[in-house]
Amino acid sequence: MASTLTIRKLSPLVGSEVIGIDLTQPLDAEAHATLNREMGERVALVFRDQKLDARSFFEAAKLFGEPTSSLRESREKVDAKANIFEAPYVHQISSRDRNDDGSVKLTGQMWHTDMSGHTSPPKYTILHALELFHTGGGSTGLANARAAYEALPEAFKQRLDGMQTANTLNGTGALTEMDRQKAMEPAIFPLVRTNKDSGKKALYLLANRFEYFVGMNPEDSRELFDEILEHVLKPAYVYHHQWKVGDMLIWDNRSALHRANYDYDPMDMTQERLMYRVLIEGERPE
Repeated sequence: MASTLTIRKLSPLVGSEVIGIDLTQPLDAEAHATLNREMGERVALVFRDQKLDARSFFEAAKLFGEPTSSLRESREKVDAKANIFEAPYVHQISSRDRNDDGSVKLTGQMWHTDMSGHTSPPKYTILHALELFHTGGGSTGLANARAAYEALPEAFKQRLDGMQTANTLNGTGALTEMDRQKAMEPAIFPLVRTNKDSGKKALYLLANRFEYFVGMNPEDSRELFDEILEHVLKPAYVYHHQWKVGDMLIWDNRSALHRANYDYDPMDMTQERLMYRVLIEGERPE
């Protein structure tokens, strides 16, 4: 397997295409090591032309860690509206999904990391494209927050190292009132997060949950946060993945931001953008 593995960069600093791997087959130690190194450097990998049903997608995801539920209350609870019975940690994301009021469900429009409202968010998110609009669109944006951190002036790095962010959590619906009140307290995370697998540092920005920097007032916090986020989102650190049916895309939430690009007509119900998604268990940011 390792002898046929080829890596091709998708952009100068973000994302690599992995060629020569069938994810329905086991990976040897050399291939695993190559992919882990590439994830540490490029923060996202895409495997083309994968033919995966829900169960084989679940098994492929296990090559990269322990799948975990997208539901915060319990690993065992199954979301009957989205999760797949034979692969309960796999669920579908469709352009035809609706909110409770019947409107089109538009999620992930802001730059973010998945399940950042959890004290131990997933380290990887994995998507597999089953069906796409034949008219195109539906790309996913990825930003390399590791490369962005490494490019900062040394004095600015020293200023940011050790800083902490206060962030709003959620997912408290199944808790007691006392636990709910405790859960509503801001979660304190490091601004500069060390990736336990690669040992590399990255800017850990929860743009959709940020409140303030510990020890700073909200106004100054927002000004600094926006400055850092603007740096991370410079074109040099961003890649927009143009999906093809059969793609399996994996990114590292510890070192990357992502967003759904609604570069198609989400009101068009004559076509469908359909994905499988699974999350890989992570750890508390440090």
